[in-house]
Amino acid sequence: MSFSETWLILRAGFDAAARSRALEDRLATWAATRTLATGRPLAVVDLGAGSGNNRRHLAPRLPAAQAWTLVDADGALLAAAARNDPAVAVRRADLAAELEAALPDGTDLVTASALIDLVSAEWLQRLVARVEAIGAALLVVLTYDGRTAWWPADPLDSRVLELVNRHQRSDKGFGPALGPDAGPTLARLCGGRLVQATSDWAIGPGDDAMRAALVEGWAAAAIELSPGEAGGIAAWRDRSIGRAARLTVGHLDQLLLPD
Repeated sequence: MSFSETWLILRAGFDAAARSRALEDRLATWAATRTLATGRPLAVVDLGAGSGNNRRHLAPRLPAAQAWTLVDADGALLAAAARNDPAVAVRRADLAAELEAALPDGTDLVTASALIDLVSAEWLQRLVARVEAIGAALLVVLTYDGRTAWWPADPLDSRVLELVNRHQRSDKGFGPALGPDAGPTLARLCGGRLVQATSDWAIGPGDDAMRAALVEGWAAAAIELSPGEAGGIAAWRDRSIGRAARLTVGHLDQLLLPD
C-alpha cells in the first residue's frame, strides 16, 4: 500500500506536533551511548519511509552521527526523499516479502511511522524477531489506535468510526491488517521492555485541508464497507468537511530498546 506525496506533506506538521518528546529523549540518550560503544555512525533503517518525513523529523533530535537507509515499495516517493536529501540511502523493497533482508546485521535502529496498523500480526512478529536477532532498537510512531473524537459531535460520527475501524483491518498488502489492534499487539510481543505514549493528532477548526482529506478518506472507506448507507455517509461527509469543530485522532508511539 502506498500514499501520495501530497498527503505525506499535509500530515507532516500534525505528525511532528503529536510525537512523544519523552520517547525521543529516551532514544537520544540510548543513541549517544550506542555510537560511543560502536565507534561508528548510528545505522538507521526506516521502514515504509515514503518521502522521508520520519527521517527529517528524527535525525536532528539524535545527538549522534547517523547513516540512514529509507526503505519503501514506492519508487516515486523514494525519489522524492533522495531529492530532499541526496546523502541518504534509499532501497526499494516489498516489505511483505523482503522484511528480513531490509534489516541487515549491523543495523542499530529500526524506525517506522504510520506503518504497523497496516500490517498483519504475523508480519509484526517477524519484525520483532528480526529486531531482536540483530540487537537493534525499535521506534514505531503514529500508529492509529482506533480513537477519533469530534467536539461538537455529529450523530453519525460513531457509525462512521465503526466502519472506518473495520476497514482498517482489511488486507493492505501484508495480510489481514491489525488496524487499531497494532499497538496492543506490539506491546504483547515486546513485553515489559516496551515503553509507549499517546501521539494524538489535534486538528482545529481552521485546519481545513487536513480535515477535508481525513473526512473524504473516511467516508470512502465507510461507503466501501456499507454501500447501503452511502446516502447518509455522504451527507455526513458534506457536513463534516466544513465543520467548525476540534478533531482528535488517536495514535501511539512505542519504543523498544535492546537489553
